[in-house]
Amino acid sequence: MKKAIALPGIVFLFFSCASSGADKSQQNFPSDTNVKTPSVSKQGTAEHWITRPSENTLTIIGVSSLQVKRDAEIAAAKEDAAQKAAMYHGIQGSIESFHNAGVNFFDYVADSKVELEYDTDYAKYFDRLTFDPEHDVTATDEAVFVRFRYAAMAVPVDFITSMNDDGRPNWTYSRDLPRIDGYLTAVGFARNQVRLRDTIRKSTEAAVARMIEDISTRIISNDKSATGAGASAMIQTKSEGKLDNFQTIEFWIDPKTGYVYTLAIARQGK
Repeated sequence: MKKAIALPGIVFLFFSCASSGADKSQQNFPSDTNVKTPSVSKQGTAEHWITRPSENTLTIIGVSSLQVKRDAEIAAAKEDAAQKAAMYHGIQGSIESFHNAGVNFFDYVADSKVELEYDTDYAKYFDRLTFDPEHDVTATDEAVFVRFRYAAMAVPVDFITSMNDDGRPNWTYSRDLPRIDGYLTAVGFARNQVRLRDTIRKSTEAAVARMIEDISTRIISNDKSATGAGASAMIQTKSEGKLDNFQTIEFWIDPKTGYVYTLAIARQGK
């Protein structure tokens, strides 16, 4: 099944770069297996989720909106996690972008249409998703989060997050990103949707789009015009590609705005 996602307005998608040295603040969220990852409840309080793969197991955060019954919340979170497991096994994507710039700063317009195709038979992934009801579930004012484990041949991620003085991960500015041989790294961003679950999903899809743009982008049209008042330019581009082993390794919810930033990795598919 193909999904079409409209991303109107200016879309901020950050790209990969080499990681740099650690500082003292990096000890807050280490990925070193010798140091314990913060509990689900602590990650929920910090709104900073760490989902490092380990021992051929993916860590997937399933998210549900608040519902009357906890069983219904768990079921919705499991379906969300199953969707992310399906994305791990392969995503085909196409992105068309339109940029129009005029003489004035406010004349700039950007718009994107993203189509992603991956397996939507989520039920086939349910049996491989496991969690501990006592330690892997937490709720906030906006959502319920469940930390699932999913059996898969995942690459270890040796990465320690650096934080600025405000407690914001530096990777949200595309700084100190992990570099893994054979993998793409990208940061996706999304503004508030109706539900936090949807905002997180949009941010994940934005990271996918950024990677596909990195794989292959071509200019469809490039029109420039000049008048007595100034010049304008319109550029239309298209990107297409396939990703394998796509996985989120962190996401952060800005406590001031509710915007979501997602750090993800994937292999370029064949």
